[in-house]
Amino acid sequence: MDSSCAMSPLRLKKYSKERKTLMGTSSIATPPRVVTSVHEKPRHEVQRGLLLKANFKAALKALMANGTRSFLTMLGVIIGVAAVITTVTQTEGTSQSINQRFASLGSNVLTVEPGPPPNLGNQGKGAFIFHTAGAGGKGSTLTPGDAQALASLPHVVQVGPMLSTSEQAIYQNQNGTFQVNGVSTSYQTIHSLTLAEGAWFSEEDEARAAPDVVIGTDVAQNLFQPLHVDPIGRTIRIGSALFRVVGVLAATDFMTDGSIYASFRTVQVRLINTNKLDQIEVLVDDASNLALVQQEIKSLLEQRHRITDGKDDFWTQSPGQIIASQQASASSLATLLIGIAAVSLTVGGIGIMNIMLVAVSERTREIGVRMAMGARKSDIRNQFLIEAMVLSALGGAIGVFFGLFIGYQIVTSAQLPFILDPGAILLAVGVAGLTGVAFGLYPAVRASELDPIVALRTA
Repeated sequence: MDSSCAMSPLRLKKYSKERKTLMGTSSIATPPRVVTSVHEKPRHEVQRGLLLKANFKAALKALMANGTRSFLTMLGVIIGVAAVITTVTQTEGTSQSINQRFASLGSNVLTVEPGPPPNLGNQGKGAFIFHTAGAGGKGSTLTPGDAQALASLPHVVQVGPMLSTSEQAIYQNQNGTFQVNGVSTSYQTIHSLTLAEGAWFSEEDEARAAPDVVIGTDVAQNLFQPLHVDPIGRTIRIGSALFRVVGVLAATDFMTDGSIYASFRTVQVRLINTNKLDQIEVLVDDASNLALVQQEIKSLLEQRHRITDGKDDFWTQSPGQIIASQQASASSLATLLIGIAAVSLTVGGIGIMNIMLVAVSERTREIGVRMAMGARKSDIRNQFLIEAMVLSALGGAIGVFFGLFIGYQIVTSAQLPFILDPGAILLAVGVAGLTGVAFGLYPAVRASELDPIVALRTA
């Protein structure tokens, strides 16, 4: 061995020791760490967002390619949502009008109605009938003597008898049929009515049955506005009698605005020859005495009408009973609407499921190509699920439009307020979208479970 290349054991040991020292003290360079900006989205989230956007575009393209079929598929959802929105609009308008009507009564007014109590099994649990127009006392069991007797009860401030009839009112060549109410002079106070012009009739007018009337705004518009004349002081014909307009009420609600008011005795003498009443209103001094006065009214009228078997020929209602009745009616109507919506949307959802199953069969080859190019099962599922959801949500939006249009026409023709309920609209569209998801899930999963090879072989 060459001596130049040889290394003594001592040198070899020293070399090994130095090498180990160098290896121990040296540092191995590590690759630089890539720091992602806090505002930069991770790559997989960006890709997922792009895929959802692409699936959404593909779904819209597929629906637009079969526009007629897509519209017919949405028809069930459109009809269901439109029916619900129309009913909600009409109900809200009616409820608002009735609430305005009874809000003017205040919280300490009792009304006494003739006839047997409605819903005998639920008496005292909110049974209520809305008094609209009387029959001129026909078949009534209440008399002016009853009203006078009630005025003597403790805690009773005022008592207002009432007669109602429907008559034609004529001024020159203008005419219309309106409700004519014979009321007491305290009616304006009890109902908090405001006069736009003129004055309410006085007790003296009532005593002599003066032919003076106070008309609502709708009556004034129908009879006098076309002729551009002031109603105050004008003479109108109601039925076969002549009356002078002494006041015009400010706009209140559709019932008051379309009514004519005269003193009770005026209507009794000049229009209705009867000794019966359609209703008695009792103003109590304090709301805390309502229950007590209501029981006293019952006892007094049973004594006057000689009722001993408990089968009353009259019944009373308090503001609390009116509110309870309104709540019960609203609850019943809500249940009915839920039933209508459920049936309509179920029919629409079945239609969506059928059409999506057809779409899966027609696009089997497309599904196979996408899978062969790397699309995941979730991508295929999402595409068809988005198509079903867009179908149902778009149908819900169209249904809301038609429902609002039809509802507006109905309430305005009935002179009811138009109430727009955003909650009902959002709920209808949301339920329609959920219907698409629920009924579109099976076809979407079925599409995602196709075998790519079998799908590509499909012509």
